[in-house]
Amino acid sequence: MIYGEVYFKMTNRNDNRFGTIEVVKKSGLSSERLRYWEKAGIISPVYIQCGTRRFRRFSKRDIDKILIIKKLVDHDKYTLEGAIRKLNERE
Repeated sequence: MIYGEVYFKMTNRNDNRFGTIEVVKKSGLSSERLRYWEKAGIISPVYIQCGTRRFRRFSKRDIDKILIIKKLVDHDKYTLEGAIRKLNERE
């Protein structure tokens, strides 16, 4: 699916290789907003255990979804709920 210049491709859901800092840099989304979207159920990163710490890992598909929703909310002035509906219609 293409929305503007962002390409949303279905990829292997096990392709969870991006950490939070990489996602923040790639998307321009703040880490607080990223956590809010996760709590709201918009994105669902995988958690990995490393010793006593847990880290979120995001797939390319997660990043593409973040970019599309961010564009809909920030540029096209959709509400967050409206952006999610629009994205679901296109899938």
